[in-house]
Amino acid sequence: MLVRALVLVLGVAACGGPGPTASLGDGPTGVLDSAAPTAVGGSSAVPSPSIDQTPGSSGSAGPSPSSGPQGSSGPGASSGPASQSAPCYGSSDTKDFFASFAQAVPWPVYCVTLPSGWSVVKGVYRLRDGGQLTISYQRRLDGAQLTLDEGARCLDGTGCLPPSSVVGSTPFADRVADLLALTSGGVAAAVDADRNPSWLLTGTGLSQDDLRAIAAVLHLVNE
Repeated sequence: MLVRALVLVLGVAACGGPGPTASLGDGPTGVLDSAAPTAVGGSSAVPSPSIDQTPGSSGSAGPSPSSGPQGSSGPGASSGPASQSAPCYGSSDTKDFFASFAQAVPWPVYCVTLPSGWSVVKGVYRLRDGGQLTISYQRRLDGAQLTLDEGARCLDGTGCLPPSSVVGSTPFADRVADLLALTSGGVAAAVDADRNPSWLLTGTGLSQDDLRAIAAVLHLVNE
């Protein structure tokens, strides 16, 4: 079943901006945006989403980093696509965001499973050209950033990667990725970079070992 557009605006503690809203649209796109400290307002079509951005909690939580990547234990549906997205890091809205997209595309969709202490910054997907999803995260303790970009991100075979050099390989869930040292100073893991679909996990403020650990435990949503 092709999923209608889902637009979600979530709140994250210590972030400014207007209250979040949630509404249905007409195009095959979806947005997950953390822009406000509280969940107020919202349209009459869909309830306002939770502001929970950490697993196993209700509402925003302070940083409590753990020793390594692990699956989220946050709320998720008990069956169907939502249950397959249950290990994805973040609130139930983040899990629904992944479940909706994974249900609508024919290729493997992955999500990150992180230790506590991270926040979802923004996620967006589109279904044209075979579908593409991009979602970013920030670690509250030190500002490190992580971005997962997957799907039709390389339509013409050019400009698919930021300036970088290959420094090795690393597990990427059930795949093997090229490990990249970015000219900008970051690190990335890329799978099938010149194809459609392709997958790219990029980290800023993370070591190569940190990124390897995160890439290795990516969760396949539509298995």
